[in-house]
Amino acid sequence: MLKGIGVWGLYILKKPCLAVFLDPVLGCNLRCQMCYFSNEEVRKSRRGRLSEEDLPLIAKAFFPDALKLQIGCGAEPSLFRHNVEIILLAKQYKVPYISFTTNGNLLDSEDIRALLEAGLDEFTISLHGVNRSNYEYLMTGASYDKFISVLEILADLKQDFPNYKLRLNFTVNDLNIFELEKFFDVFGRFPIDILQMRPVQDIGGKVGEIACIETFNATFNRLSIMFKEECSMRGILYIAPGYLSSVKKLNKNSSILESTYCYLSPKHTWEDMDWRKETFRQFSKRTNYGWRLFRGIFSKKTFTGDKLNYELT
Repeated sequence: MLKGIGVWGLYILKKPCLAVFLDPVLGCNLRCQMCYFSNEEVRKSRRGRLSEEDLPLIAKAFFPDALKLQIGCGAEPSLFRHNVEIILLAKQYKVPYISFTTNGNLLDSEDIRALLEAGLDEFTISLHGVNRSNYEYLMTGASYDKFISVLEILADLKQDFPNYKLRLNFTVNDLNIFELEKFFDVFGRFPIDILQMRPVQDIGGKVGEIACIETFNATFNRLSIMFKEECSMRGILYIAPGYLSSVKKLNKNSSILESTYCYLSPKHTWEDMDWRKETFRQFSKRTNYGWRLFRGIFSKKTFTGDKLNYELT
């Protein structure tokens, strides 16, 4: 309830209250085994990119009310040529936190520096393996050497941009969970600020649900204790699911999630909003959004969901 009151209060006070998740291009350079992009039929259907002319319209419509902007959500944003422009627009509208989520395999030193110079607050790098063989198998088409070189570039750039956050997102499944014991042996030399562990979910990839959730839970919980201690010593924020046993039963109808999670792509818009013709505030007035937020405070829906089910340590 308190979260709901908080969101409603921000909206009423005309303060930023949205988390904007933007896929400027639908596509990926990889075919990760756990992702729908490993399915050729899905790849054919998930195509499209925003034009450079679209970006100021999206910025005007959403960025004044954005607490956070994440570039890259369900696709690979480094395929898009105008990410610097997106970041500059977000800075113009004073978006407090801007994140860029990528597999890193298409980035070079100039790309990374340009994004940081534009004002990027966080680089989020996705990985699915600790050792070379598992990394390159689960992230089909990726280069382990390239991935390591990107981490080295990001480490070097910490000297020039000490305030940006390096975040690693590791998707855990039956094939890679036992590698986690060696995680810091391999990646401990890099300046990781945030480490997030996410259990695999069936989103249409070749590797989907966990085979035995009880065995997986026991192993993950044991390793999580180690990670909490290691991350604490290293000053790393550790993020992991609060409960894995119900990973297949997570509530996807969270009131707070529906109210604040704003996903945009070349083929998707938030709710029925036409961002080319109206701003978020115009849309909210047209749809009684504030009243919906107020009612959501007392909704029987829980204020958790598969995007909110994490503990921070």
